[in-house]
Amino acid sequence: MTSIQRITGLASGMDIDSIVEKMMTAAKQPLVKLQQQKQILEWQEEDYRTLNQKYFDFRSTLSNMKLTTKYRVRTTTSSNENNVTATAANNAALGSATIQSVTQLATAATKISGSGSETATTISKSGAKIKADASLYSQTGNFLNGITWNNGVVVSQSFSGDGDATASVKLSNTPVSTTTDGITYYAMNVKVNGKTYQVVNDKSNIPDNEKGNYAVYNAESGVLTFDSAVSSGSSINVEYVAGAVTETKTLAQGTATMQLGHGLIATDAGGDQAFSLKINNTNYVLENDKLYAESDTGKSSPIGTLDASTGLITFTDSSVLSGESNTVSVTYSSKYATMSLGSYNEDGSINKATFYIDGTDSLNTVMADVNNHSTLGIGMYYDANADRVSLTRKSTGDLNKDGDEIIIGGSGNDFLNQTLQFNGSKESGGENAKFTMNGLETERTSNTFAINGVTYTLKSKFDTPVTVTVSNDTDTIFKNIKDFVGQYNSLIDAVQSKLNEDRYPDYAPLTDDQRKELTDTQQDQWDKKARSGLLRNDMTLKSSLSNMRSLIYSKVNNANISSEYSQLSSIGITTTSDWLEGGKLEIDEDKLKAAIQNDPDSVELLFRASGSTTSEKGIVQRLYDSVNQTYNTIVDKAGKSTYVNTQFTIGKNINDLTDKISDMNDKLDKLEDRYYAQFTAMEQAIQKYNSQYTYLSSFFSQ
Repeated sequence: MTSIQRITGLASGMDIDSIVEKMMTAAKQPLVKLQQQKQILEWQEEDYRTLNQKYFDFRSTLSNMKLTTKYRVRTTTSSNENNVTATAANNAALGSATIQSVTQLATAATKISGSGSETATTISKSGAKIKADASLYSQTGNFLNGITWNNGVVVSQSFSGDGDATASVKLSNTPVSTTTDGITYYAMNVKVNGKTYQVVNDKSNIPDNEKGNYAVYNAESGVLTFDSAVSSGSSINVEYVAGAVTETKTLAQGTATMQLGHGLIATDAGGDQAFSLKINNTNYVLENDKLYAESDTGKSSPIGTLDASTGLITFTDSSVLSGESNTVSVTYSSKYATMSLGSYNEDGSINKATFYIDGTDSLNTVMADVNNHSTLGIGMYYDANADRVSLTRKSTGDLNKDGDEIIIGGSGNDFLNQTLQFNGSKESGGENAKFTMNGLETERTSNTFAINGVTYTLKSKFDTPVTVTVSNDTDTIFKNIKDFVGQYNSLIDAVQSKLNEDRYPDYAPLTDDQRKELTDTQQDQWDKKARSGLLRNDMTLKSSLSNMRSLIYSKVNNANISSEYSQLSSIGITTTSDWLEGGKLEIDEDKLKAAIQNDPDSVELLFRASGSTTSEKGIVQRLYDSVNQTYNTIVDKAGKSTYVNTQFTIGKNINDLTDKISDMNDKLDKLEDRYYAQFTAMEQAIQKYNSQYTYLSSFFSQ
């Protein structure tokens, strides 16, 4: 809007604003037409996109109908499901198999604590009771054979993978190591996203039959390196045993206590593991839970105490923390125990794991560590009533022909051997399933096994033959085809309704001024008619329906299809008798089910056969190509939600109209200014005339 000075009717007495408004109304008619054209294009764009979503959805349906799983659905029946059940994969051969007998079911290997002795032995002392949720250290005396505690600290550190091809992390402490059979193992449990790694100093010495993931620790650099990429953001958890740890803190003047990161301090440890305290370069020693300056040889003036069970240091002499900032360094070790466990795999390889038990851990914690171990495959269970512990291989079968499936490792004072009394324990179970199938005696490590695409599950031993029959699941295949026909009809119905939608040319899009004169209901009714029929007789859509009808009707000329089932009509799928429906399909259910039962291969190929020509291709393959072409054509015309206007035809037209509307608005603004300028000049002339008239009249009135 310009800033021209407008004088509206003061001299002439005319309603200049009303006159200019009426003049501009006529001048604005070309602008209104442009705005209406733009609105129609925006409605068309919306209608096209809504309809194209139907094409997109049907294209997805066609993609699924290309898969063999839609036509090769197998069902199984067993003559005695109490003895044998079965399921079949889509590629399973049709037919039957007979299991004449099962003489032995597969069982999992199990070891029970104390089973190595002649009489059953409980793990606790007579009159004592083990609490599975209480700390093990506090219950050491309740176990019949006690617990051997070592001096060291079980440390946990967590890292996040950085995506390097060879990932590595640096540990804050040095882990304890042991050497077995020439291999240096470090007292570590490492998990990357739940996958367990064993840690050694050199992987080249690992025997071929020892399975698992290995990482290498460099004692000089303190770096733990993985031999494969650890993706960015991966969770790396490292639990290891350090001989001792050192904690350094800065304490303010007068601080009363200092809490260590671990409890169960090993006050009996010596050498590098001995408890030591340094405050501002002064050394202090521990004796009978009291802290003395190293120079206080008579142990007469303790400066504080240590609660070894909790790791809490209490300062009783305020003078030792007299500065504003005091550096306190504590070196100590704690109490931990170990246990080693292994298991065999079906291929003869071995999984090994060593567990490090903090004194604060409970029996429940230890069992959870075993049960959650990603590669060990052993379940651990404690029965409080029997007061015994069991170890059970999660996989069934005889996995180690030369001995036990479950390996109890470690020394005699290992937690499993000593405390839980698995030393020399006898193993039960660990047997293969033995059966005769189609006259052939055989065995499997599991009661569930697959043969030729059929998965059998043996439920019990028996000697009366059981027959398992694999057949087509006619009902499921029928449903898949019926759903496809329903999706096809839904698309046809949506397209046909737009092609036949009534057009009301007298109902142009409303202008803003027109909307002000109508109620909301009247506006909705008008808009409904104004945007009706915008795709009526659209050539892209008409061509699409015509092409799909042709592809549906045409015979599939493929050498692999029986001539009896080379057209949809031959399997009971035909067009409806009402031609106004645009070629929607209907199904003779009995005829379709019979075709699926009689010749499932031909029915499948009728839909999904491939070929070098359209004639050789199955119905689904043909339709996919056609629907995809229509979808892309509409995208070129109306775009997608992610497109900008310059990427599709209607959008370009809308941009062109937007530019024209902008130009027209500029012209109308100038025209309106010109009108007002003309009327302003008229007003000024009248005002001048009136002034002259008044002046002259003053002479005649004298």
